[in-house]
Amino acid sequence: MSNHVHLLVCEKADSLDSIMKRIGVSYTGWYNRKQERVGYLFQDRYKSEPVEDETYLLSVLRYIHNNPVRGKLVLKVEEYKWSSYREYNALLYPDMIINKRFMLGIFEKFQPG
Repeated sequence: MSNHVHLLVCEKADSLDSIMKRIGVSYTGWYNRKQERVGYLFQDRYKSEPVEDETYLLSVLRYIHNNPVRGKLVLKVEEYKWSSYREYNALLYPDMIINKRFMLGIFEKFQPG
């Protein structure tokens, strides 16, 4: 995505507002230092939508992973450099940013048999 990012974030102790503020401030500071610039980096405030059940959670994850293909940035989901999709296929590796064990546990609930 050239002009936006999709994140699937689990709120625990901190509110989503607080999490997004920390991400925005940290990234903007890093980017501005790297590019030797000052000022705002993002055009709009983030948008969010609550995920209330596991079925919707899986559809959101599928949407996020397929977005670069729909946007014609890549032909296959696994080709997108910034996707967590490949991490789900690397079961031998420990969780990095994502909690794949949690998500894969939900997938297992929906498997037949």
